[in-house]
Amino acid sequence: MQENNMNYPKFKVCVRCFTFNQAKYITDALNGFTMQQTDFPFVCCIVDDASTDGEQQVIMEYVQEHFDLSDASVSYRKETDYADITYAQHKANKNCYFAVLLLKENHYSQRKDKMPYLSEWRDNTEYEALCEGDDYWIHPKKLQMQVDFLEANPEYMLCFSNALVIYDDSSSSPCVFNNLRESREILMSEIINNWIIPTASIFIRHSVYDFYPKWAREIYSGDQTLALVARYRGGVYYFNKITTVYRKNAEQSMSLSMKNKLVTYIYGEHIKLYVYFNEYTDFKYQDIISSKIKRLKLTSSYVKDRQVSLLYAVLRNPMYVFCKVFKLF
Repeated sequence: MQENNMNYPKFKVCVRCFTFNQAKYITDALNGFTMQQTDFPFVCCIVDDASTDGEQQVIMEYVQEHFDLSDASVSYRKETDYADITYAQHKANKNCYFAVLLLKENHYSQRKDKMPYLSEWRDNTEYEALCEGDDYWIHPKKLQMQVDFLEANPEYMLCFSNALVIYDDSSSSPCVFNNLRESREILMSEIINNWIIPTASIFIRHSVYDFYPKWAREIYSGDQTLALVARYRGGVYYFNKITTVYRKNAEQSMSLSMKNKLVTYIYGEHIKLYVYFNEYTDFKYQDIISSKIKRLKLTSSYVKDRQVSLLYAVLRNPMYVFCKVFKLF
């Protein structure tokens, strides 16, 4: 194993996978990356945000089993002040490379940006794909299909597909993420009014970041910001295929009060996003955005009112609320 090899191949795609405490699911995500059949090299930047559930060990065991770490390989390991880093090529899929960054401190809780750590592999790529650690890909030609489309259609900035939604706790049957029935261009109004884009299916031109506003780093919903900017600067295209899985799981459940607080926060962040985006586009979509903000405010107000009502009910009859609480969501 080489200590560090800077002679990287010309990666066409960077796959960005940020993950935290998803030891139970991360192997599915990694398998989805390594199964990709492409005629170009791609690098998967897997960033574990100092997990405490053993996920870092799971990732490294996967790399040791499936990637070439021999002295004669292109692989290397290095330690920095922020992470332990391993870079390697897959044993069988020679177009697949991993750059694994095991962070030493949790960056999310400190609101520290992880993106600069990826510049070594990401900066010279033409395209970027997203997939969080608890989602995964199930179509071996996902990347190839998306690259082929954007190369043939330079006017488009982003493309995506449908996803299968699964529930680990079996509380609901599997379903599709959106109800789009045909492959086609997506309108700005569709992106603003309803979130129809599974994050794990997003594929973009890296050049979209040339147009990225400074305020984008302040926004909670990075995937929606990305889709809005991409559509404003070019086209967004939908493939009527299921290429990914979006996982909803019981282990992410939380108390009702925490759920309400999170929902209120998210609606507030979306309102902030659309206020910024309205100014960014010189109010080109004023009517659609104003209507969206109005709906977000009404929903946020409803959630807040329900928090107050729940608190009042708890004070009056705690056992009644305990019996009814799960019917509220």
